[in-house]
Amino acid sequence: MRTPDTRQSLIARLHDAGDAAAWVEFCAIYEPTTFQIARKYGLQDADAREVTQEVLLIVSRKIHAFDISRDGRFRGWIARIARNAAVDLLRRRKTTAVGGSDFARRLSEVPNLVSQDEREDFETEARRQQFRWAADQVRHQVSEKTWQAFWLSAVEGKPGEQVAKQLGMSVGAVYVARCRTLARVKSLLAPYRESES
Repeated sequence: MRTPDTRQSLIARLHDAGDAAAWVEFCAIYEPTTFQIARKYGLQDADAREVTQEVLLIVSRKIHAFDISRDGRFRGWIARIARNAAVDLLRRRKTTAVGGSDFARRLSEVPNLVSQDEREDFETEARRQQFRWAADQVRHQVSEKTWQAFWLSAVEGKPGEQVAKQLGMSVGAVYVARCRTLARVKSLLAPYRESES
């Protein structure tokens, strides 16, 4: 099953450097995604942050040239940029990452390709960040008790009866809060899924 890519409307809005809301949404999803992937390449915290900033700068400079027919999926394009930025940092610093200098050599041998595992890691992390972004948006729209009922039952997987007792709610109220909150989160994620259709 293919995973949802970045919605086309967001990509189009990124062409406008002045569209702060688009860039906030983009950074909320891809800054932590890129950071986690850089850490998986074995970079130290500070180096992973440097790579992340470099990737965001490159995307801001090159977004106008992104072409899905030439560059493939948007997340794949960003994954390649992230991988190349990590390789460039390792080359510049001549540091050793997890796996020693052999790791840096192996990364640099195929400078323009991203492995299937790297692509899947990036996809998984991007989906995780999309959910976190959407959940954060919804959290500010519902009461704290409604949010806790959703989080404890839907995300942490606790039984409705346990959540109801913990929050002083009826079991039915927990399920209603869960259902309504989940529907709001899904509605924010829907454009990401529609871009795959």
